[in-house]
Amino acid sequence: MRITLIDGLDWDLDEYGTGGLLNRRGDKVHLRQGDMDGACGPYCLVMAMLARNQLGRRQAKGLAPVDSRTRYGRLMEALNRHETLIRVGTTGEDLLDLLGVISDKEYRVERGSGARMVELTRRHLEGNIPVVLGFHGRKGSDIRHWGLAVGMSDTAFFLLDPAHDLQRGLAWNAILTTEANGSRFGYRYLNPKGTWAVTLKEMVALL
Repeated sequence: MRITLIDGLDWDLDEYGTGGLLNRRGDKVHLRQGDMDGACGPYCLVMAMLARNQLGRRQAKGLAPVDSRTRYGRLMEALNRHETLIRVGTTGEDLLDLLGVISDKEYRVERGSGARMVELTRRHLEGNIPVVLGFHGRKGSDIRHWGLAVGMSDTAFFLLDPAHDLQRGLAWNAILTTEANGSRFGYRYLNPKGTWAVTLKEMVALL
């Protein structure tokens, strides 16, 4: 199996370091829910910005002043105006609204065909662009979630999942298969707690 990650990510290999996944400026990329206020969609959006060196870790954790004129400052203002996103989660349209506030770059939202979202996600990852993926599980599974794809193989995307810790020396903490098994819930989402049948709902890429 050949696994590739987007460029710009590496581990903290200092003898007394964290062993965590870092961006080029040396900031940890993964955010665990509780590290910032917001639902999993905004967490993934901020992790994408960390992966692309568009903000600092201390800003993401609220430990450094945030200038409302900066990209991240505008994001936080947008989140404050949409408090329901923290409680009930985000749709692709919600993330698109946030992106419209914080970025003057292009972005892409895709819905509908799972095969099309897989194709586009592969294309973006090949261009070293992390992709936020939204997926739902069967009724009763409580899986209505977002993850950030930072790598891939021939059969899976490798995700940074804000719902789970990222262990030292690892580059991902969840997997989403890329080959559907024929049913509506044909994809599989694997995280430290188990495996779920899911359907792909939305894809958001900050270009």
